[in-house]
Amino acid sequence: MKKILEYNTQGKTLHMQLKLRCYEHNRTLAVLLYEKGCEEEDGYYTLTCCLDDTPGKNRAFIDVNNMGDQIVDALETAGFGRRTGRTACSGFVTYPEFEFDAEVLKAYTNKDYEDYLKWQDALKEDEGYLVARCCICCHEFPLVVKKSAAEKYRRYLEGERYLIQDIFPDMPAGDRGLLARGQNMCNACFQEMFKME
Repeated sequence: MKKILEYNTQGKTLHMQLKLRCYEHNRTLAVLLYEKGCEEEDGYYTLTCCLDDTPGKNRAFIDVNNMGDQIVDALETAGFGRRTGRTACSGFVTYPEFEFDAEVLKAYTNKDYEDYLKWQDALKEDEGYLVARCCICCHEFPLVVKKSAAEKYRRYLEGERYLIQDIFPDMPAGDRGLLARGQNMCNACFQEMFKME
């Protein structure tokens, strides 16, 4: 049975249910809220946010910037899960990590969530996904990387002076080309462009 979240915002009480998705950027859990009885097209609230810091399985950072700090209390009171105690900062906002109860999410299972579970089950504890898009063919490529390397890569994108091969020394050169600043090209497109055998 699907749990319903009762939440007071902007002077009205909403009775909302979840919609499970996955962020393409790093294949982490995305959760939307829809008012019960309304069509999805009538509007929704984004409960979670996609940050560079990757949460664990069935965890996500709650968008307190748009939903308000009290949303986390409401989620816990309604039995949707619990705070982990971990946070991530972006700009001037500190976002709390929330672990959703697996049985609650199971009631809302859809293809997006099933795919998300398969991807998460394929990871080791210290691994996460980077999803890179080729600037030529526009295909997206999910790459499994160490979380520590992903953090160094984010600093590289912000301008820190690293060589891409020093960040990902064990990654094949063709995959590194997808992540290298100024290249962002998959191996097949690179080979085609330079007619390499």
